[in-house]
Amino acid sequence: MKKIFALALTIALTATTAMAQAYKGDIAAGVNLNYGSKIENLGLGAKFQYTIIDHLRAEVGFNYFFKKNYESMWDANLNAHYLINVYQEKLYLYPIVGLNFSSLSFDEKGFNKEFGVDPSVEHDDINRFGLNLGAGAQYQITEKIGLSLEYRHTILKDIDQGVFSLGASYKF
Repeated sequence: MKKIFALALTIALTATTAMAQAYKGDIAAGVNLNYGSKIENLGLGAKFQYTIIDHLRAEVGFNYFFKKNYESMWDANLNAHYLINVYQEKLYLYPIVGLNFSSLSFDEKGFNKEFGVDPSVEHDDINRFGLNLGAGAQYQITEKIGLSLEYRHTILKDIDQGVFSLGASYKF
């Protein structure tokens, strides 16, 4: 039991002393390959990150999901990440909390033609504000280049969506 406690204490102290590598003022930009559970398709995204204070990073992102079954979707996000260094200033884990705006659009002509729907019936786009909750991991390949893997669940009225992302970023 003493060995387990000593190991846990060592890991905790190492993580807290090594976390200071995410410094205030760090700036990064990157791209993502995404999969959206609502649209059930792939998408591409871009992101800009700024470390507000040590360990706390703000991220602004935009994602476009490719059209599938007469639907296309895009979202814009403002997220916060609290970076926790778990391995030699290279591997970071972080929770994701943020705000989202999503737009789901319908291709009326294709939908109407495929399903024989009366063309006079209008199909409105769905636009919603929501919340993001999730987690991510980032691995620094070099001091400037990092790879990330994230899952965030966007909570929206009528169109909740889970998004899996594989991304790369460059720190300026």
